[in-house]
Amino acid sequence: MVFKVKGKSSLGRSVENFESIIGKSLRIDGDLIISEGVRVDGTLNGNIYQGDGKSATVAIAETGAVKGNIHAQHVIVSGNVKGNIYSLDRVELLATAHIEGDITYGSIGIEVGAKVLGKLNQVSTQGAEQAVDLIINQAKQKVSS
Repeated sequence: MVFKVKGKSSLGRSVENFESIIGKSLRIDGDLIISEGVRVDGTLNGNIYQGDGKSATVAIAETGAVKGNIHAQHVIVSGNVKGNIYSLDRVELLATAHIEGDITYGSIGIEVGAKVLGKLNQVSTQGAEQAVDLIINQAKQKVSS
């Protein structure tokens, strides 16, 4: 049997604009509320929330680490996340990604080598509205406490 080698996938090759970049030498202790996009090359001890009515992208670089939950439209992980990921659109896990937490997603791409210690939960289009309400309520509870 002969196996055909497929061309390179577009996983992790998304072209995104980031309004903020957390550098390698930077550590932030606290939650972020973003409106467009953030790339984390350093360390964040806190949650990342997408602002109401916004469509944001969160990228965790290979040197990046997040200890907290991520709520965004599009999430790309190449580094470490210790927390849950909530995305009604797309989650991309690159080969160097290490996730300790559950992932709720609309669609997902996982490269060989990525590690996930948690559950994968796909959101159906019918349940998307309920999931949006749940995510917004969770975010509001975290921010108000």
